[in-house]
Amino acid sequence: MIKNWIALLGANATGKSTRVTEYTKSLGPADRVLDYTFEKNGEMKTIKGAGHIWGDMMVVGRPTRDGLKWVGGDHTMGVLGSIACVEQFFIDMDELGIKTMVFEAYFGNNSSMYRPERLHQFFENVHHYWFLYDELQQYIDRTENRSGQTWEEKGKDAETSAGWKSNVSYFKSLAINFEQVEGTNSTVQRVAIDAPKDWLVGEMQDLSKGVL
Repeated sequence: MIKNWIALLGANATGKSTRVTEYTKSLGPADRVLDYTFEKNGEMKTIKGAGHIWGDMMVVGRPTRDGLKWVGGDHTMGVLGSIACVEQFFIDMDELGIKTMVFEAYFGNNSSMYRPERLHQFFENVHHYWFLYDELQQYIDRTENRSGQTWEEKGKDAETSAGWKSNVSYFKSLAINFEQVEGTNSTVQRVAIDAPKDWLVGEMQDLSKGVL
């Protein structure tokens, strides 16, 4: 069983990828870049850059070609596609000697696969950090800043967009997360969307003093 699962989850354009990027930069070059080969529907597939490994810690995914952002679970778990394949990935990483897995994603965060109860089948400790908008205007400001266009210029309505609807739905997953870590060594907490870019660097240092 892998010791630690550390995941940044939540809404679109909240800076999850940016914070993982800052963390990986603080570590320097990876000891190993993992290309993961697996079987799906009778075919062998390979995910290039499925994870970057430092010692016995893996950060799921890879940087973009320009190196400015990290593509984590949306890349690796997106290609794996099914819960069965994701579970096999965890089993294989355990056999590889991984002790800590760091993960960030937007797609699939409501999946039962990423609920603490299920993750505890593969990880001793689960630490979830949720990045969510409390107000629609927060979402509008962040997404417009990222795209360089207003929602009006795009001819779309922010309130009916998939990104905002996902944000609203994630509050239910957050509540379930809180319920499922009660009485365990695992943790769930919200992180402010305006937390510093290097927030994860400090958080990982704090965790290393206790559980890593």
